[in-house]
Amino acid sequence: MKIHAPLIAAFSLCALFVSPYSKALDAPIGVRPCCAFGQDLKTELLGMPIPFFSVENIVDIPMLGKHSYNDGSQSVISSLFGLGGESNGLIFTSKGGFIDTAHVRDTADFTYYLYQQIRQHLGSHYRIILPTELRARHIRLQENKQLLTNKEKQSLSLELAALLAFRLAQWHEIAQWFGYESIIGFPEYVSAFSPEDLYSNMLGAITAKQVLEQQPDLSPSDFSQAMTDAFNDQLQQLGSVSAEETKRNIQQLNGQWWDHNTRLPQKWVVLKRDYQLGLTLYPNGVKNGVPLSLSTELSNGDNNGMWAELYLHNVGNEETFNALAPELTNNMVWQPAQFKQLATFAKQQDYKERGKTTQVVKD
Repeated sequence: MKIHAPLIAAFSLCALFVSPYSKALDAPIGVRPCCAFGQDLKTELLGMPIPFFSVENIVDIPMLGKHSYNDGSQSVISSLFGLGGESNGLIFTSKGGFIDTAHVRDTADFTYYLYQQIRQHLGSHYRIILPTELRARHIRLQENKQLLTNKEKQSLSLELAALLAFRLAQWHEIAQWFGYESIIGFPEYVSAFSPEDLYSNMLGAITAKQVLEQQPDLSPSDFSQAMTDAFNDQLQQLGSVSAEETKRNIQQLNGQWWDHNTRLPQKWVVLKRDYQLGLTLYPNGVKNGVPLSLSTELSNGDNNGMWAELYLHNVGNEETFNALAPELTNNMVWQPAQFKQLATFAKQQDYKERGKTTQVVKD
């Protein structure tokens, strides 16, 4: 999908600020295929075990390769076996817990994409239309007559991009729980609310934001290189360990966070879930970890809703949501204000299904 922006007069003052990449830039496609939490995960197809095949999904910094914008379009096989430019998986860090590198990179890419679109249209009525995930997703920019300098416009656009990219990641966790499939026929219940996911997503948004604060006019290829370096730096600062040590840390959690005897794509390969959808996150699996935070309050004091917000529209396939309370099912449009209620419903249903065998991050 391509977003074609309106033509802007060549001698317009705002043309000095418009990115040359925003008109032709493709939105990130799908998500990078990666990781259920665990190690050497066995698999099955249509209920039948697949012999001699397991998913390793453990990496360290030297294995990551170069970040590639919009690499979510690569195949599952390419990702798992490192045949593309990137390799993705789980890395343990002493200050950030387990990091899912695919989630970091996906949200970083969305931050870059949204930044290009928002700063071109900030202050005007405009919709950024994204592919449907159970509900139709779009970001609506509001008309706002405030006069902004280029620097202020750049700053607000970047704050909005990071926040809204993370909102998309929160919705993706919810959609997975309700049955969304990136690849038709492969349900993603196993990944919904996995304890490392949203912290990794927020790390991606924050890392991309920091990159673009320093270099606001990067091309997609230059962003990819800058993101490669910045992500490696972030992992080092968080205390990343070798692949072998990550494996040891994961093995110690067998039976607590994950079940080696359950096969992908069954949901309860992952036993521990984190249903918290706040904007300040602490890593799971470590003590005194580094908190990450985004805010709905922008640097100028405005709420993000005065400028841009995520909307999720009913597109007629609402049977997956039938068990929800009427105030939700009767609502044609959802926003992030409904996310906590949706996550709480998921948590309650998982309790009913698994009871005390489900490990849950405490609210």
